[in-house]
Amino acid sequence: MDARPDRLDLRDRQYHPPLRSLPPQYPANEDVARYIPGYVKAKVVRDQGSEGACTGFGLACVVNYLLWRRHLEEDVPFRDVSPRMLYEMAKRYDEWQGIDYEGSSCRGALKGLHKHGVCGESFWPYKVEGEKAVFIRPGTNWEVDAAGRPLGVYYRVRRESVVDLQSAIVNIGAVYVSADVHDGWDELLDRWKPAPRKHADLPTIGRPKKPRDLGGHAFALVGYNDRGFIVQNSWGTGWGASGFAILPYDDWVEHATDAWALGLGVPVYIPQVETRTMRLVTASQWRVASGRSLTTITRAARNPHNPPEDPWPFDHPFEHEPYEPWTTHAAYVHSLVSGNDGILVVSDFTRSRADSEGYAREIVVDKPLEWAAANAGATVKLAIYAHGGLNSEEESIARTRVLAPYFDANGIYPIFLAWKTGVGETLRDIIADCARKVLGPDAERAAGFFDYLAEKRDRAVEGFAHILAKGIWTEMRENAESSRAPQGAMDLLARNLADLDDALHDAGKRLEIHVVGHSAGSILLGHLLERMSAPDLKDRSPPIETCSLFAAACSVQFAVTHYLPAADQGLIDLRRLWLHYLTDENERKDGLPTPGAPAYGKSLLYLVSRALDDARKMPLLGMERALLPEHADDDDQWAAEELPWVQQWQMRWPPAMGVPETRPDVETTRERNQIQATHGSFDNNVRAMTDVLERITGVKLAKKIEWLDY
Repeated sequence: MDARPDRLDLRDRQYHPPLRSLPPQYPANEDVARYIPGYVKAKVVRDQGSEGACTGFGLACVVNYLLWRRHLEEDVPFRDVSPRMLYEMAKRYDEWQGIDYEGSSCRGALKGLHKHGVCGESFWPYKVEGEKAVFIRPGTNWEVDAAGRPLGVYYRVRRESVVDLQSAIVNIGAVYVSADVHDGWDELLDRWKPAPRKHADLPTIGRPKKPRDLGGHAFALVGYNDRGFIVQNSWGTGWGASGFAILPYDDWVEHATDAWALGLGVPVYIPQVETRTMRLVTASQWRVASGRSLTTITRAARNPHNPPEDPWPFDHPFEHEPYEPWTTHAAYVHSLVSGNDGILVVSDFTRSRADSEGYAREIVVDKPLEWAAANAGATVKLAIYAHGGLNSEEESIARTRVLAPYFDANGIYPIFLAWKTGVGETLRDIIADCARKVLGPDAERAAGFFDYLAEKRDRAVEGFAHILAKGIWTEMRENAESSRAPQGAMDLLARNLADLDDALHDAGKRLEIHVVGHSAGSILLGHLLERMSAPDLKDRSPPIETCSLFAAACSVQFAVTHYLPAADQGLIDLRRLWLHYLTDENERKDGLPTPGAPAYGKSLLYLVSRALDDARKMPLLGMERALLPEHADDDDQWAAEELPWVQQWQMRWPPAMGVPETRPDVETTRERNQIQATHGSFDNNVRAMTDVLERITGVKLAKKIEWLDY
């Protein structure tokens, strides 16, 4: 029982019942006998087992019941729908992040049905062994089948209005609801009664004996009489009268949480669909949520290629169509998301959450092999791009949608590494709060008017941030380190890269790996190199052809202990390790949360170096002064105990591989629009991204990068 109440959303369209008299009971006794016994005999009354999937089952009850009535009244074939799909979609579209939990909301389930329809049970079965649900992946073309059963309109019903609910049931046939259920419901378990043929055959849910022992549950209301509403439940035919019972009106009013009226829509023809992938088919590009109009989805889509149901991060015309942003789905097919403790997040809802092995293999081995088979050439260039730790999963996926086409269109297969929870927003809030503590509520304005306070302000902010924010940065680094443990994201990536290399070798092709990291992405890549260098993989791991790091947020000590050993083993060549970094002048012109309104008047790397890393004044690989010989013995710039690490790095790494960003502003578009050169600007920087792509391909780009102003 894990139906979570829907939050208030002012966009919800409210159900307004038509002005008409209602029958004293519904359906009539003869219709009860006509509808329900055959429905039970068709084995449509399901048992959800112990999994908290009632939002999927409750909505399936409504859809099945409406389809069953259509089957009887219009003599059309009936196939029951998949509660598994509805439940997985509910978790995808509900108010809570991710899908790695049980339970969801009615609104989430309705959004999923509204977006994609629902496939038949045979395409995506819900299997229960004993009382435990066993996840089964959907069959081929489940998306096409789902598009044939779309949702039409849906309205929120005032749950406290019994009359409105009765009207909705009469006008539609069933209502999707949730409520807190109690031990009175349990009394109807294992008391099988035959399928009802009239209202009098329905048992009544008893009053609670333990009123505080409640749990959220979703179900269908399919009728009413003078005793209460007729419930169709998802606890099997052993509950009530073969899955049906009466919920008294006073019980409903006391315990109800949500109610939705919905109608079935018009089937949509989908001519072609990729098979057996995470791909979602939108039932129609003209579908909008209840309470909204078509203008809400078309206004932003000035470019006809920009899909209104999945709009690009920007809206620009492209001269070279292959550079157009990818769909969100396509971005996920090329992404590995690292969650808490470095565990790989299974973002494909058509897989069990425990199937990280199969998911990683699909992303790292199966998909690149399909791509290689479709592309001529003996060498497969694969780029691994690690996003910075400031970006959340959603922000990273948006960036991937823009960046990935530039790799793909230039003959490079990209895989992006993202963080489930970025620390950027939290750090920005902490920094702003620290500045307010130092300078009062007008911190930003004071910083602008009194520049002489800037250094004192920054030192004070560093002191507060060391106390309040260091734990966040430490946790992020620990998650990255844990990712190389068994079943961690970097462990799975490293093992599957070795498998991909073997498979391509068998196919007569050569794998060429290139890695790119932005900010804390350098930490993830360092742990990937360590895992690839481990005894069980070092003889199988393919070498890294090029490494490009943007504003690397790892310490120099980390680089010495992770990148140099990889170089010693021949996994990486320091002569092909490029470091892109801001000049120190640009670092000091950066600011947090933004350069325009700095609560802290330097870059993120300065804050990490002076407040968030293990030592105050920790030399970071992405800071210019960590790479300059004149600062190798500078204990005013760096912590004295860290200087040997700086010296060791400078002795090994060729300084000619440094790419300083000396310009105060960088170009982000083909029209030469500019933004300030900041820590976060590297993946917006046309020149920097062009350098990376040409480094990988070995030739000039045939078509210039067009837009990076997301």
